[in-house]
Amino acid sequence: MPNFNGVQLAEVSIQKTRKWFADNAIACIEEVKSGKVYVNDRESYFAWRKKEAKEYMEGRHDHTVAFLQRAYFIQTGEDVALLP
Repeated sequence: MPNFNGVQLAEVSIQKTRKWFADNAIACIEEVKSGKVYVNDRESYFAWRKKEAKEYMEGRHDHTVAFLQRAYFIQTGEDVALLP
């Protein structure tokens, strides 16, 4: 399991974080479908976001700072400022 900010991240936190990011990608698609957000090429955007959601669930982005920061927040409830 990865370590972030001195905390060993639990498998359950990793799984919840993967789902959070995947759900966020799908929510972005729904915003476009509803007309709330406009994109030039809807089909390419939808394909990209679906691919992203799948990759998050597969753990392909577990190494990113954004992912680790969110997992830490999910596990501890604390935000970590990355910039001073």
